[in-house]
Amino acid sequence: MNKLSKTKWVFLLPIVLAVVCITLQVPGEDQRPVSDELEPVREAYDLILEKYYEPESLDKEAIIQGAIEGMVDQLPDEYNAVYSKEEYDEYLKRQEGNYTGIGMEIEKSGDRVRVVSVFPDTPASRNGLTSGDVILEVDENSTEDMTYREVFDALEGEQGSTLRVTVKHPSGREEKIRLTRAEIKITPVELNLLEEEKIALIDINLFNKQTAKELQKVLNRVENEELTGYVLDLRNNSGGWLSSAINVASQFVDSGLITKTVGQDGVREYESRGNSNPNLPLAVLINDGTASASELVAGAISDQEMGILLGRKSFGKGLVQTTHTVGQGIRVKISSSEYLTPEGNKLDQKGLTPDIKSEEWEEDLTRALEWIKEN
Repeated sequence: MNKLSKTKWVFLLPIVLAVVCITLQVPGEDQRPVSDELEPVREAYDLILEKYYEPESLDKEAIIQGAIEGMVDQLPDEYNAVYSKEEYDEYLKRQEGNYTGIGMEIEKSGDRVRVVSVFPDTPASRNGLTSGDVILEVDENSTEDMTYREVFDALEGEQGSTLRVTVKHPSGREEKIRLTRAEIKITPVELNLLEEEKIALIDINLFNKQTAKELQKVLNRVENEELTGYVLDLRNNSGGWLSSAINVASQFVDSGLITKTVGQDGVREYESRGNSNPNLPLAVLINDGTASASELVAGAISDQEMGILLGRKSFGKGLVQTTHTVGQGIRVKISSSEYLTPEGNKLDQKGLTPDIKSEEWEEDLTRALEWIKEN
């Protein structure tokens, strides 16, 4: 696509403290081997096995997972998690967008259950739940002392059954919400052709393994429509797979850097894989539910001057999680790097600032169409 001249530069407010930790050695300081540092954990485990009054009641695997969860809970950011094999299978199922439930992804950190993402046109989204909400109660049962599995089971149920959750919104307001469980089927990419304006409205709902392929199918469908522009809707898109985001961004960025990640294993740069689509004016819609992979895509389009951002400030999640297997099938998801926009701007905790600000959801599309007509 042709690079668009911008009326103003954005991203002068990049973001996030680096995830990489630098440890300074103090001369003469006693440095114990790593194995010695973990010795208290081993001692505590042995003590439980030797002294607990009902040894036959102990679930060793659960004790080990609990110890791992305790370590992960001490990490500074809130995007890390520990899953049993069954929990991880459920997590993957939700990433693909096909299941029965209320349409949101949750994570448990310490005694807090947080909504990570809410899928569009689901019971959760229709009833006002949003990313960042904290689930305080499910059917009047406090989630504080519940395990992830217990919360997950409480939210799940048969299609048509109801539940009531008490949530604390990011604003601090608490609310009781009644929900009816339904079959959830999330379409990664949706297309609406605005025939009068000859503009393609492309809504990306999540970044999974199929998203880039589905996007290319959509773009192929409109290649002979004599379009005048695109509107890419990333509002309330909480992200997904890094590889998917890079492939999607590549379809809007001719060449050059998409993002680079910084972690203890160094810096990795990800270049555009090539764009064969028409060079048309492009407006990207963002809001406070635009997070992670969707911010990566929006940031690449903006920094490479392939389009403008319109709406409200994005969520600000610039950390990349990788999942690792430990022990007997326990999965540990950990923030292993942060990603930067092509210009080197950080995203975490600050988000992206739109070129054109719009205060209301209903105004976003109208203002995007006006901008495309002007350009």
